[in-house]
Amino acid sequence: MNVLKRISIWFLVGMSTSVMAQSTNWSDWVTFKAKDGSFSMAAPAEPEYLSKEITTSVGAMELHSYMVAPTYADENPNLMYLVEYYDYPEGTFPEDSVELKQFFYDQTAQATSFEIGGKLSYSSKSVIDGIEGMLYRCQYKNGTYVMKSRMFFVGDRFYHIKVYSEKDTSLNDEMDWYLDSFRLLRE
Repeated sequence: MNVLKRISIWFLVGMSTSVMAQSTNWSDWVTFKAKDGSFSMAAPAEPEYLSKEITTSVGAMELHSYMVAPTYADENPNLMYLVEYYDYPEGTFPEDSVELKQFFYDQTAQATSFEIGGKLSYSSKSVIDGIEGMLYRCQYKNGTYVMKSRMFFVGDRFYHIKVYSEKDTSLNDEMDWYLDSFRLLRE
């Protein structure tokens, strides 16, 4: 066997071992259920629940948040996992108000990007658990960090799922796994 072929084989073996060592052990993730029983999601750890009143253009609303912030020792490629939701007054977003919802998604993506000092990289329509919404990504802190998000309505309840990461590690399975894990718990 020639030297070049041996080097190629050792390189491939080394790369496959490296990739396997970096893969996530999904069995370590937990599936949590919202306190009100409306949805479940997977996360790298049990999330912290926070609730606070916020003021919006349609009045005061209760913002509900579930957050996981892995530590450096966790060897997780993401800095924070967050799902937030709040309820608009009944009838604010009728099921057939597709254009109104799209306008809201576009404005929310722009405003969220602006709030963290970033710039919207892309947005597209998305579907999760049969629910239509929007997927978007923004870069912030001079492009060194990334936030990828999914947002959608269930009735008049607005859900906003976000993952924050350093740009160098932002293309990772954990980010997509989290964003795709939302399941509405239907009665």
